[in-house]
Amino acid sequence: MKITRQLRKDLLNQTGFAPIQVTICWQGNRLRISSGQLCRPEFWDEAESKVMPKKGSHYNHINPVLNSISETAEQALFTAEQQRRRLDKAELDGILKNLLQLPPEAAPATPVTSGNESPAEDEKSYFFQLMAQWVEAHERKVNPLTFRKIAKSTIDGLHATMARFEAYAQDRGVELTLEGMNTAFYNDFRTYVLDELGQEVNTFGKHINRLRSFLAWCEDEQELDVNRKYRKFTAPSQYVGVDALTEQELRRIYKIDFRSLAVQERLLELRTQSHSKGMDLELPSFQAWAAHVELARDKFLECAYTGLRISDAELLGWKHVKGQMIHIKAGKNQHECYIPFYDDDLFHLVELAHKYEDRAPDGLLLPTCYRVNEFLKIVQQLAGITRLTLSSKLGRKTFVTLKLYQGVPTRLVMQSTGHTTERSFNHYVGVDTLKLLQEYARRSPGMPRSVA
Repeated sequence: MKITRQLRKDLLNQTGFAPIQVTICWQGNRLRISSGQLCRPEFWDEAESKVMPKKGSHYNHINPVLNSISETAEQALFTAEQQRRRLDKAELDGILKNLLQLPPEAAPATPVTSGNESPAEDEKSYFFQLMAQWVEAHERKVNPLTFRKIAKSTIDGLHATMARFEAYAQDRGVELTLEGMNTAFYNDFRTYVLDELGQEVNTFGKHINRLRSFLAWCEDEQELDVNRKYRKFTAPSQYVGVDALTEQELRRIYKIDFRSLAVQERLLELRTQSHSKGMDLELPSFQAWAAHVELARDKFLECAYTGLRISDAELLGWKHVKGQMIHIKAGKNQHECYIPFYDDDLFHLVELAHKYEDRAPDGLLLPTCYRVNEFLKIVQQLAGITRLTLSSKLGRKTFVTLKLYQGVPTRLVMQSTGHTTERSFNHYVGVDTLKLLQEYARRSPGMPRSVA
């Protein structure tokens, strides 16, 4: 049972007093009841949820009444549990009103709001009000290592899960409760997502993982009673190969010659098309625009040659180069990344860095490239790549995939990318089907040379 108190400042009367409301949550139920007491806002202790011991606050009269409500509610729940029955909401409401000697209309029906909530939020069931609070709690969290807030994509995922369960409840015509998180619910939700909506197993697994996290939050941090069956909910997942460039595609991007007449003519054509579509890239001249396209290409290659996120690649400098090794901490999680700094037939990081050695400011390997993904659309057209969309994130996935195909052990590649678990690392591993076929053929006796 969780008991909280709220000073209803939205119901402030003409004399400057506001009523004190008590909210009681237990076993998936919630009861709001007026304490019958009034308090001035300047006397209310928000942190302790009680009246401050100040002259004129009448704390010695009001606080005992509030404590009496809490004690009576807890005793009622204890009695019901001893009798092996559930405490009914109407029963507790009657007990407390009898204690306070309040008429039925004395308990306000208006739910507590922060002043920023919309009416639609107030109308949500208790389950979804809790889930909204859980999402808000995540929005306030910061990474203890980086002191950064939770990524927007993570918060968007939480909102998506809440919307999915709201749609499920509406389609099924049921009200979700903490007590109702049992095997029957799990099986029906699985049928709903996989069979009726036709969504992927991984999508279902993500919703279940977030649901388990939400229910654990209710149980541990909110001290609410939750059906323990939820702990047996399984979140299945299937490996799905991610997009990554092949060796041939990466070479094609590397070999774009921005000094050639053909590329310059193509750039002029693409520049004209971007203006006709209203895509003003705010560069003063064609030469400056073309130079930024080349920088975007090189910034992508930097990500593909190092496996760094774009945010880390923008900070990569010569100070991180230690001989033939780059040593840098990932900004997202502060994990150490150890990246080779030498050139081979496919990866040309040293060459790329020396290209900008006299032009990159503040000791960076490459200059900062703003709106890189917009300019990569131009690079993609220059390279003639159509099977996927070129983005900075694709560079990191390409590094992981091609290093594995070069024969570098998974654990060593993880030391370069800063991953600590293979499960998270696998989200960056793509499939080069041609390379896969060639490797199998090379190891298969009697395979025709044309394949290998």
